[in-house]
Amino acid sequence: MSNKFHYAQYIPADYRWYKHRSHWLLIFWIGLYLLGNCANGYDGAMVNGLQLLPEWQNSFHHPVGSTLGLLGAIQNIGSLGSIPVAPLWNDRFGRRLTVMLGGSLMLTGAVLQATSKNIGWFMGGRALLGFGGGFNNNADPLMVIELCYPSQRPPIAGAYNSFVNVGSIIAAATTFGTYYITNSEWSWRLPVLIQIVPTAIQWSLIMFGPESPRWLIGKGKDEQALKILAKYHGGGDPNHPLVIYEYEEMRKAIAEEHDNKVGWTHLFKTPGMRKRSFTMMVLAVSGQWSGNAMISYYLNQVLTTVGVTDKPSQLGINLSLSICNWISGVTGALNAERFGRRRIFLVSSFSMLLMFIGITACSAQYVNHHTIAAGKTTVLFIYLFTVSYAFAWSSILALYVTEISPFSIRSKAHSLFAITQASMQTFNQYVNPIAFLALGWKYYLVFVGVIVCICVFVYFFVPETRGHTLEETALLFDGLAAVKELQGRADERTAKAAVDQPGDKDKDVFIEHREHVGGASLV
Repeated sequence: MSNKFHYAQYIPADYRWYKHRSHWLLIFWIGLYLLGNCANGYDGAMVNGLQLLPEWQNSFHHPVGSTLGLLGAIQNIGSLGSIPVAPLWNDRFGRRLTVMLGGSLMLTGAVLQATSKNIGWFMGGRALLGFGGGFNNNADPLMVIELCYPSQRPPIAGAYNSFVNVGSIIAAATTFGTYYITNSEWSWRLPVLIQIVPTAIQWSLIMFGPESPRWLIGKGKDEQALKILAKYHGGGDPNHPLVIYEYEEMRKAIAEEHDNKVGWTHLFKTPGMRKRSFTMMVLAVSGQWSGNAMISYYLNQVLTTVGVTDKPSQLGINLSLSICNWISGVTGALNAERFGRRRIFLVSSFSMLLMFIGITACSAQYVNHHTIAAGKTTVLFIYLFTVSYAFAWSSILALYVTEISPFSIRSKAHSLFAITQASMQTFNQYVNPIAFLALGWKYYLVFVGVIVCICVFVYFFVPETRGHTLEETALLFDGLAAVKELQGRADERTAKAAVDQPGDKDKDVFIEHREHVGGASLV
């Protein structure tokens, strides 16, 4: 069997997940954590849509320039305050309680926004929502990636990022509809109030679900972790070969990591960790400085530049872009294991470069010569750029940066990524409207240069990670020898467990045919 799919030898070739009630239940619990990113996507598209609503503009006196920039950036400023604290809480109290805390703060912030009377009040609600979101954004992706059935981890964890676009679609559709509520502040208060829904659903149910088995092992609660793995990955059988293999890999990897005290400095302590941290930070910058923020937060200004000034048309484009973004992101996530993360990043990045060059050239043509065809073509390139961006950066980015970190440092590593990302978002969202007001279409040239750098970085510095369990993937930056040693130890313990249970027919079949098993089907 190829080493790429080493764990698949413990999954029956005829396994069909949809025939198992426990697997459906697992997907339900994972779905609650996907809702966390749905809330993030809703906020981004909502801010975009609110700027297109006359009643919102009138209520807040038509903010422009630095005020508009601060309005877009204030949520990320709030999240920067919680990001350093979130991993400490997450590692101490667990993933579920972290989501509960973050959800409480987010719900309070959303209510403050919905009841605001002035721009300062509104920004305060957004700042609190961002502060709570820092906790959720630290715990949600970790729970998704740590709970998933191993063969489904790439598409489902990839779909986590794509759920941003589900929220975007809902927000864009909501603001499109409330545009026609005239002479009433409910045209903007209603979309803000609806923002509460995904967080409220997640907050009310999360404590009834399982905790991360890896966090439990890290806290010495091995028996609880084994029960969760057995229930959701082994159909209730604690002696299932896949359960034993995963359990032994987790125990060994976490035990070795606990031999060393892990702090923030550990992110840069060894060559392997420096590679991980450098990769995560550059990917965070790349995801925010590739021109997507202009389209995500300031679409109305971009469209006005090329002559699309009709508000219903702008709202319709906002909605359809969100749908295209989601479809492309899901497509990338579902193919993460088939094509590999690296290849998807490369296709996405080079496509983005071509499309943004098209946006820049056509915008310049329209502004300088008022060519109607150039304006319409710009809109086309905006759609194509959105699809290109979402294929990787709205799908597998969160999967990739989470799976390359060892368990003991995973929460802090994700915070390093989040701090870098939020810092870039804050700077980007504050600077973009100011720079765009001063430079117009020429500001796009900055993003063209950045995307060129992104393409070079992905080609030379982003290694492939597909085909491994989470523990194996986390060791790739430490060399293949470390991966093989971990696999060998787990193989030994799994084979020993099978010998110790000679009466179990399924285990005899696994051992006899392990070299001929192709892995679990996802359909």
